[in-house]
Amino acid sequence: MRRALAVLSVVLLLSACGPPPPPAGTDADLVDGWPMLPAAALVAPVAPACFQLPAGGAAGDVSRWPDPVDCAEPHQVELVSVGQFTGAEADRPTPPASGGPGLKAAHAKCSVDANALLGADWRLGRLSLSVGLPSPLLWDAGARWYRCNLQTLEDLDRFTPVTRSGSLRGALRPGGDLLIGCVTVTQPAGGKSGEIDRIRPARCDQPHEAELAGLFEPPDGPYPPAPDTRRDVNLAGCRPVVARFAGVPDDANFRSRTGLITMPFDKAAWELGNRAVRCFVWPPKPVATSLKGAGTKALPITTA
Repeated sequence: MRRALAVLSVVLLLSACGPPPPPAGTDADLVDGWPMLPAAALVAPVAPACFQLPAGGAAGDVSRWPDPVDCAEPHQVELVSVGQFTGAEADRPTPPASGGPGLKAAHAKCSVDANALLGADWRLGRLSLSVGLPSPLLWDAGARWYRCNLQTLEDLDRFTPVTRSGSLRGALRPGGDLLIGCVTVTQPAGGKSGEIDRIRPARCDQPHEAELAGLFEPPDGPYPPAPDTRRDVNLAGCRPVVARFAGVPDDANFRSRTGLITMPFDKAAWELGNRAVRCFVWPPKPVATSLKGAGTKALPITTA
């Protein structure tokens, strides 16, 4: 009896491992000489294109991009261009890291493309430029592209994304509504002299406290770790920018004519190669006109 059970077990096991007989009228050949299906192809993003994100969404937070929409429709992100990592950067096992040459080169290329689209340096506008990388999963699968994403911002200091309709093409040409020009400046109650709470866009023909004069870019190098060092470098660099813009001498009387505000980008931007500092002319009293080329008559010496 035990032997019979053992034989039965072997028969059942082999039956489970072997293929069942083919149905009547078939030859059991499921391939029949057909070619294998090709591997799924990676589809790179296509620019230009616009994308609608959830309310308040930022391009840098997107893990999976939705389908593009017509740029005439409401959207939050405009894809300016798509680049490709090559050489040693493409051979990396993971996407390029911040501060490395690959990401710096990608950001520089994105800046060139964004400036060409906008009509001026994107840092002169209420805009955010980001480099979008493939996820580690896509990188493992062979994706080597990067996205150049532009977003419009509501303000200058809290980086709130806004929804817009229409492409950003030409948005920073003279008279463009996204150009940073005149701004209102509010200071915190009980704050120290020179301490600033908010900087908001304003019309130049309405009372305002300051106006963008231009950009200062410190020399390349490590990010200065000490806040006092960064402040001193930025103030010294912005002073001639403001003097040229307002048409006043950059001499010993400069501080008796006007103050200035420096608004640098952060350490993460510095590591991408964007070391720019926005420089604002900040007169002693609010004005209701632009101070561009206003000269010493508009900014007289007011203190000894």
